[in-house]
Amino acid sequence: MSSQFQKKTDIIIGGSIAGLLAARTLLKHFEQVTLIERDMYPQEPNFRPGIPQGRQIHFTLLRGQRILENLFPSFGAKLQSHGAIPRDYGNESLYFYRDLCPRVSPILHGWNYSRLLLEWLIRQELNAYSNLKIIEGHEVTHLLFEESSQKVTGVQFRERNHTSPNNALQDLHADLIVDASGSSSHTSKWLEDLGYEAPREEVVRVDLGYATRFYEPHTDFKAPWKGIAIQASAHPPRGGLLMEIEGGRWMVVLSGTNGDYPPLENEAFLEFAHSLPSPALYDALTNAKPDSKIFGYRYAENCLRHFEQLPRQPEQFIIVGDALCNFNPIYGQGMTVAALEGQILDECLQKGMTKGFSHMFHKKVARMLAVPWMLATGADRHDSNAKTRGFTSNLTRSYIDTIIAQLPQDPSLFLTFLEVVHMLRHPIWFFHPMVMLKTLIYQLRQQKK
Repeated sequence: MSSQFQKKTDIIIGGSIAGLLAARTLLKHFEQVTLIERDMYPQEPNFRPGIPQGRQIHFTLLRGQRILENLFPSFGAKLQSHGAIPRDYGNESLYFYRDLCPRVSPILHGWNYSRLLLEWLIRQELNAYSNLKIIEGHEVTHLLFEESSQKVTGVQFRERNHTSPNNALQDLHADLIVDASGSSSHTSKWLEDLGYEAPREEVVRVDLGYATRFYEPHTDFKAPWKGIAIQASAHPPRGGLLMEIEGGRWMVVLSGTNGDYPPLENEAFLEFAHSLPSPALYDALTNAKPDSKIFGYRYAENCLRHFEQLPRQPEQFIIVGDALCNFNPIYGQGMTVAALEGQILDECLQKGMTKGFSHMFHKKVARMLAVPWMLATGADRHDSNAKTRGFTSNLTRSYIDTIIAQLPQDPSLFLTFLEVVHMLRHPIWFFHPMVMLKTLIYQLRQQKK
């Protein structure tokens, strides 16, 4: 913690992963950080209503896992002590991208765990900070604004129980306000109420449906892997994932798009798994015991709000997490992006909260978001309608498709692919001369067949 704080107070709206990671950064720079969360947090790593997708599979990409280790020393060991599964993502995983992919060098070390365990453990780590105050069961209704300085100076909030006789609005002032309230954020409306423009929204439809179930593996089943990933096939557009998590259980998610959604009934769920382009996941479930009901979820669209493009925006107010950009969850980018936003916030605060701080932060985050947004929406546009993409986008997508087609036969290329997926390498590596040469040779061979 900094020996000398830059500012006195900060408010975070929303206490999900993005809000909690923002809190860890802000505790280095502010005397007092107050986090306002609509839910009451569970005492154990259990489901809470404010995260309806909390029972679904979540990944923290390896880039994000490494950031967590920097934020919370020995975080991996603490995860493991609570049952998280150590995993090498290249050597202890079964990947199917059009065909079975090779196992690669054991250098992609991380952990498997549920989102419920991750959020709970981050909260336990933050409990050690006396300058963090968490107000549970409350919601922010308005921003407080100072017209003369064009600054957001605080928030109005109240208990979520509107029938309470003491449910009056309360004012809370701060030097910086962070909106981490998720995809249902009211920031666009709040900005318009203050006389500002709402940000332009870039939307890419997904129409994804997925369903998750917990299983207990059969005691005689000795899996040579700790995870299975089967890429969604084009016809039908179905995919599946299996991840070993704490408690020795499996989380299994099946996904489909454009109305071809996995069913929520036992036999139909298994039949859907049987229809995937690889039998590996279905075979694993054949003798496994269901340990929960099937939890369904729908996801309509990726949405990026371009706050960095606003001609004017209020000072002392920034947006992070899904309130800024929400991705197709099947790619597992959201929590890692939240960790990267925390790093950018730290860098900006080290330079001081001068005029234009909010705009500077949003511009830096927009540059970081360009890569995960491109990776997620490139695939989703491909899965929806090629006519919606321009010539350059179609050409790039065709090139990436050719790379993916090579993965089952090329271990070194597959390792590079995994490093890009886990945000350890920039996608520019796909255009390295050696990769481009391999791709050209592959295309020529395919044309001769």
